[in-house]
Amino acid sequence: MKIFVHEYVRAKIALVVVRCVAELKELGCEIVWTLGDADVAVAPLLQRKISDEELAKLKLGTLIFHPSLLPRHRGRDAIRWAYHLEEKFTGATWFWADSGLDTGDICEQEVVAIDGKRPRDFYEQDIIPVAVRLLRYVILDLQAGIMRRRPQNQSAATCEPAFPRR
Repeated sequence: MKIFVHEYVRAKIALVVVRCVAELKELGCEIVWTLGDADVAVAPLLQRKISDEELAKLKLGTLIFHPSLLPRHRGRDAIRWAYHLEEKFTGATWFWADSGLDTGDICEQEVVAIDGKRPRDFYEQDIIPVAVRLLRYVILDLQAGIMRRRPQNQSAATCEPAFPRR
């Protein structure tokens, strides 16, 4: 399977990108550098909206990782909001990109307990391993011809603003 990794060159030192790419290679996937050459694209650390033109180039679509149980905490600072609201659980979600922001169909999702670690440690130690494990499930399914798509429950959606940067 040929996979394009969004933001790979710009963010390839980011831990989530490094681990996801390593997992893809372990699964025998070929990382390609041109979107049009890929069967599917993955975006483990996307900081922008994918254009409709980009979405149309792929046979299977684009999978985006989000560190929450979508549709809850759509937006840039999902983990910070979970901490700010003193939630006991959050999660990891891989979803199919669409023309909205964090609104596409869910492919894989898992609940993760918030255990009181600092948000950055929680992200690196708890969320990233789940993201990588779920990506493995997704790719194995795609290689077997299984494509999961579950619409998000719009009535449960929240979208918070970004926290101010210091």
